[in-house]
Amino acid sequence: MAENIYKLLQGAEETAQTSQASIFGVEVALVTNVNDPQKEGRVKVCLPRLPGKPESGWARIAQPAAGPGRGMYWLPLVGDEVLVGFERGSVSHPYVIGCLWNGKDKPMKNAFNPDNTTRMIQTASGHLVILEDKDGEEKIIIADSSGKRTVTFDVKAKKFIVEAKEGDVEISAEKKIVLHCEDLEIKSTKTGKVDIGSTFDLVVSDKGALKAGPQMNLKAQRVDLNPSGGAGSGGDD
Repeated sequence: MAENIYKLLQGAEETAQTSQASIFGVEVALVTNVNDPQKEGRVKVCLPRLPGKPESGWARIAQPAAGPGRGMYWLPLVGDEVLVGFERGSVSHPYVIGCLWNGKDKPMKNAFNPDNTTRMIQTASGHLVILEDKDGEEKIIIADSSGKRTVTFDVKAKKFIVEAKEGDVEISAEKKIVLHCEDLEIKSTKTGKVDIGSTFDLVVSDKGALKAGPQMNLKAQRVDLNPSGGAGSGGDD
């Protein structure tokens, strides 16, 4: 078995040594074009160390996952520094195998912590996903570029928080929205409104109370009050 593996590896080495092989190892490159005409997720790069900084052909990108109609689509931007390898040493077959930070283009300012427990994804505009694994401070945070609209999974506090420090929060469904919980609180600092298209049923198993300040208005063609299951009384408003 060992001899067969050796022969296979030896044959692979001989295959790799083609007459087109001219670049070995990897190269640091800069992205120059991301507008792939075939929409295959490729980019063009240039090698700054070469005179005139010649541009490559379209280079495929090694993604964390890729397959037919699935995977992770995340291209570097023009000007980003990347690491490039070449298939069998052929300059005509480059592959982007990773992206690099450098002295000018640095990581996100809040990404580093001494415990190395923060994982972060951030787009150029500032949209953000943070996975915090620090013991006792575990959180998942999804935020837009303003940082004023966030979704937070707080592990320690056992909370799921949707927060909009400006703008609105809307929840909509074509059919039904169901809330299941032990206690329910709805608070508004200004106004409240419930607009029902057809019927509305309110059932309280034990105690119920309606309280208003200076005035409460009930308006309907008919109002039925049935205290303690007794005979109903009706009246016109």
